[in-house]
Amino acid sequence: MNYSIAIIGNKETILGFKALGLETFNANSSEEATATLFELKKETIEIKGDTKPKYAIIFITEELAMNIKDEDYKKLSLSSLPAIIPVPSSKGATKYGLARIGKMVEQAIGSDIMGA
Repeated sequence: MNYSIAIIGNKETILGFKALGLETFNANSSEEATATLFELKKETIEIKGDTKPKYAIIFITEELAMNIKDEDYKKLSLSSLPAIIPVPSSKGATKYGLARIGKMVEQAIGSDIMGA
């Protein structure tokens, strides 16, 4: 069995991703999105006798991600999987996602190569 990919956001944003095979989860507030993230993080699959996270990547719209409490984000980021990646919503980009990815790259390699 392979890992899954999910997206959390408003209906307008996630609709097209369903056609691409992503699992979609509607959320209209950061609180709903946070609860969904914690639930998805708990889901597991069996791969060659090992229990692994079901999701490799969970995309979340920037407008929802930017209002997740720092302590919740830290708990959600304790393990490498699933990777939680902010993406622009149907309302447009806020640059939050790029800044967040820049921060992750800086932590990983020790230098801000993205200038975020």
